[in-house]
Amino acid sequence: MKTTTLKGLISNNNPYGINGITIPQIQRAYAQGRSDAHAVKTRDRFLSAIHDGLLNNGLTLDFIYGNVRVKDGQLIPLDGQQRLTTLWLLHWYASRKEGINNNNLERFSYDTRYSARDFLTKIISYQPKLDIVLSCQIRNQGWFPMDWINDPTVSGMLTMLDEIQRRFNDIEDLWNKLDKIDFYFRDIKEMQLTDDIYIKMNSRGKPLTDFEHFKAEFLKVIRTSNQDETGAKRIGLKIDREWTDLLWDFRDDRNLVDEGFLNLFRMISLILIYKADQSASEYDIMDDFNLLERVYKNKSENVMFFENALDCLIKVKNRQQQINSASNNRLEDFFASYLSNAEYQKGKVVVPQQISNINILQSIIEGKVLRKNEPTLYWLVMLFSFLLYLMNTGEIEDNDFRRRLRVVVNLLKNSRNEVVDNPKGDAGNRMPANLKQVENIILTGEIAESIMIDGEQRPNFNALQMDEERHKLLFTNNRPDEANGLFQLEDYHLIEGRTEIVGYENTHLYQRFISLFDTCSYDQIDCAMLAINDYSQRLNYWCVQLGSGDEEGVGNRAWYSLFHPSGRNTDFEKTKQSLRTLLERSNKLDDTSLNEIAQSYIEECRDKKLFDWRYYYICYDCFRPDRYGKYTKLQNEPYRMVALHAEKRESSNAYQCMLMALLEEGAMPSTSDWNDIRALTYRKGGLTCDNGAFVSYTLSNDNIRAQFDIPQNDNGIDTVDRIQYFKENRRDESYWSNESNE
Repeated sequence: MKTTTLKGLISNNNPYGINGITIPQIQRAYAQGRSDAHAVKTRDRFLSAIHDGLLNNGLTLDFIYGNVRVKDGQLIPLDGQQRLTTLWLLHWYASRKEGINNNNLERFSYDTRYSARDFLTKIISYQPKLDIVLSCQIRNQGWFPMDWINDPTVSGMLTMLDEIQRRFNDIEDLWNKLDKIDFYFRDIKEMQLTDDIYIKMNSRGKPLTDFEHFKAEFLKVIRTSNQDETGAKRIGLKIDREWTDLLWDFRDDRNLVDEGFLNLFRMISLILIYKADQSASEYDIMDDFNLLERVYKNKSENVMFFENALDCLIKVKNRQQQINSASNNRLEDFFASYLSNAEYQKGKVVVPQQISNINILQSIIEGKVLRKNEPTLYWLVMLFSFLLYLMNTGEIEDNDFRRRLRVVVNLLKNSRNEVVDNPKGDAGNRMPANLKQVENIILTGEIAESIMIDGEQRPNFNALQMDEERHKLLFTNNRPDEANGLFQLEDYHLIEGRTEIVGYENTHLYQRFISLFDTCSYDQIDCAMLAINDYSQRLNYWCVQLGSGDEEGVGNRAWYSLFHPSGRNTDFEKTKQSLRTLLERSNKLDDTSLNEIAQSYIEECRDKKLFDWRYYYICYDCFRPDRYGKYTKLQNEPYRMVALHAEKRESSNAYQCMLMALLEEGAMPSTSDWNDIRALTYRKGGLTCDNGAFVSYTLSNDNIRAQFDIPQNDNGIDTVDRIQYFKENRRDESYWSNESNE
């Protein structure tokens, strides 16, 4: 079918018998010049496409439909009013810019309001100055009544003219280049349609919704750019029928599924962006028309993926309906058959902490996962995993998918620094490689040793976790009877897939570990483990990680950090040794037995007269606040420990542990208070704890004025309990000097 141009449509003796174009009263006002967000986006997108077309290979717009009246040869547009008006304004500007007198431009008129009609009549003979904003000039003309600005069509045309002036002022030979912008025209009489179609398509001037514009553009991309007329018709029907039915359970309070469809479209588009080895930072994911242009135009395979994805979800919904016809939300039942919210359930896997709803599709459709600060990439990997399975159900057994999904979830839980799309950051954009690894896992059941994209090896999920998952896959294949026990351990909230702290091979320790942390005091576990050996993990030169009692879930974070150290923390081996030794002692550990282990260590220290920092930590409760288990503790100054209150820094609520113990044991006067987190007021000065002494300094200039030495052996280990020693000897002049400063 041949195309035409605006000039061709209004030219003398044109083949359509058109003498002019009249926008009828039934049509709505000119919308592309409005100031609302949708109009701004539409205007920007349309003018950008025309600008590119003028400078490159042209642009073919979609069909324009209308009725050519027999009595006067006027074309009454049915669909295409907005495009025609913008094209006319462009031609008017080009004619004024280049001094072209074309009387055919007079053959375009509006019959919506007298003001719109008269406005066009006036500007057709008006020659503006091209270096002044057009709208300002026109509004200042004597023939422009002030009330015209209240006509949305006139106001919109002025806005569009300003934008055209800004964008097209530097294009030479603009009038002739506009011939590169064409479109298809159909007379509705040739299509055997009646004027009733006006009412149906325009609803007496009711503006089309964003979704209706999106749908039209989507089908245009499929039909025109991808040259798939059959596909456009098929998908158009699916949007109206099957896909609407798919989303019907998630309709909004207006009984519309439009926004839900667009949210799903955006998420699938993001998958396709990563499959194309691109970054979301290069796109505005909420700009649906831009996504159509860049992700689907001339990319039939992406349209096919999108169609296949939604069709697969429809099959799931229909299948679930056959299984349980009484269910109100069949897709929720489907996801719930594979996923658990928090606790282990046989045949399922507990979702990562970042996934707040096991009904993956619902959260996506409702738009929750695309909000700012949401872990969108976690939801994306989950959706992609299910889509891969549904698209290949004939090749993947259900039980195999459950096992493979568990691997993907475990990788997600332990790859917080790798599930990223940050091209400017150290980790870069790992999502293309992550999705390729997921595809390999779901389709083959194996974790690829390396991911190659465009001949380049790409890092993906956490390497340590991938290595563990490979071993566990082999283990469960060889010992399937142990699989459920391992899966229960993996799903435990302190483990979250990383079982190295217990050891996947130590099957007899699975339930002991779970029972220990389910039934025993975290504080007692902490003390017992430290009594066995120094299990602390050094995070950096100044900070160490220990366990913690649990208050409002804070303690969970301490233990989770210990069981999931970042990188290859060599101190992890100490934690692992301590915990496994504890678990091996008995299969019925309780608070009593744990306390016995801790007290035995305390007595051993007292018998040997060797009091290392672990003794004080276990003996004095104030060393163990129910916080995040983090301490300021320099390598060679263990007795100067500071218990942190915040998770990542020293704050005003932090305190030096030894000084707090002095207070709580009554070794300091009740009038003592904190001068700062490392000093108490004492004898009109400040008192702090050094590695081998309690030291007093003057408050005025921080000069040391007195020192209370602690007896230590050659290795710098206390040979007395310094808390009790200070309490008993603080006034003994042989240890406390410079009494004149009191």
